[in-house]
Amino acid sequence: MTDYSKTASSPEASIKDQEALKELAVITINHQHGEKLKKMLESLMLSIDDLAHQIYVVNNLDDREIKSWLAESYPEIVLVDNEQPKGFAGNINAVIKNHLDYKFFLLINPDVICLPGMVDELLTVMRQDSQIGVAGPMLLNMDGSIQPSRRRFASLPVLIVRALHLDSLFKNLASVDAYFMNDVDFDDLTPVNWLTGAVMLLRKGALDEVGLFDERFYMYFEDEDLCCRMWQKGWKVCYSKTAQAYHEHIAEGRKKILSQANIHHITSAFKMLIKYHGKISRCIDQ
Repeated sequence: MTDYSKTASSPEASIKDQEALKELAVITINHQHGEKLKKMLESLMLSIDDLAHQIYVVNNLDDREIKSWLAESYPEIVLVDNEQPKGFAGNINAVIKNHLDYKFFLLINPDVICLPGMVDELLTVMRQDSQIGVAGPMLLNMDGSIQPSRRRFASLPVLIVRALHLDSLFKNLASVDAYFMNDVDFDDLTPVNWLTGAVMLLRKGALDEVGLFDERFYMYFEDEDLCCRMWQKGWKVCYSKTAQAYHEHIAEGRKKILSQANIHHITSAFKMLIKYHGKISRCIDQ
């Protein structure tokens, strides 16, 4: 099986002169999200303002309505139609591999609503510290409460508790609170173990060294794995309070133990354990 985590840009595709790179590619994956995707793109356009960029929408499932809407409302957006559905990692990797001429790649879920200035704030973070490989914003629930999108690397007990949804039965477990970093007072910019992939800004220079997402993770844990590899190679992962977005978090299927989404979650957890020899929480020390 190919280890996509070690797949970086090919020599012929690499660009020595960083100044020749275009600034920003935005990538989102559509699973017939309809109005959610429309609202996300509308908010993104306000946040992205006059920044040089190109947006790529991946239709992972056939969606003629969105195709027609994009052609009419945002003809400048590039639509990628998949013949067969891919996992999150496969979709993101495919776009990046086909468009290696950008300095930064912004990954954003269709259930996100960007607040003004979010993208500019994340880019500012990257420009001010060239060692930051991944940056992400503060994500808010739709009621304005803060989502724990910044996390510590998972321990085995946390993996078990989360997979079996025991944290919904036993509230305020110390191990889960630590995993969600509920004990931390965050500065405007704080280094963290990893960030969830709902909104994630990636530096191409870091990806060239670290590699792209590991496609063995069809869904879940590909974001945690990438952040671990960033730290292992000396790149920082940072959480910005000044960049903000709402995240509806529509992955309700993972909350049902026998749902397909939760099966993917459990399968990916086992793959993560195998990849890091059961020591995910200490992956930086390996």
